[in-house]
Amino acid sequence: MKNLRTIILSAVVAGVLIVPGLSTTANAKDEKDHHHFRKNDHHEKWKGHDGKRDGHHERHDKNYRRDVRHDNRGHHKNPEIRQDFKDVRNARNEVKQGRKELRGDYQELRKDRAELRRDIRNGASKEEISRDRQEIRDDFKEIGKDRRELQQDQNTLQSARRELKADLRNR
Repeated sequence: MKNLRTIILSAVVAGVLIVPGLSTTANAKDEKDHHHFRKNDHHEKWKGHDGKRDGHHERHDKNYRRDVRHDNRGHHKNPEIRQDFKDVRNARNEVKQGRKELRGDYQELRKDRAELRRDIRNGASKEEISRDRQEIRDDFKEIGKDRRELQQDQNTLQSARRELKADLRNR
């Protein structure tokens, strides 16, 4: 009885191991007509050195369909739309630069505050402490000014984006 169970269990395990292999051999016969990737893949991940996609022949390249909507994104003949793209790009760069400057100002403010705390702990003179406090106030005013400029740059970016969207809708 124990021998019979072992034989049945072995047959089931062998069957489970053989079945996936059968489907692979069935696909091997169909290989010339069946491809494991889409014909309209825009990323061209399977391109070889000669420019053709691996496994493809001339007849498959005829069936390859381009998605025109995504090929020429960002390229427009209309000078107004081109200018809108430039405005958006410039506004984006200004916002990036403003954020970078603001980060630097905050780091400087943190250093000044740490220096003030050190001076207070070490018993510095009143003039030095008041000078450090005044420097912190000046830095804080500068940060406020930079934040207002950053807000203006962000508003400029938003308006440039709205204008671009409107022009793209109306073309």
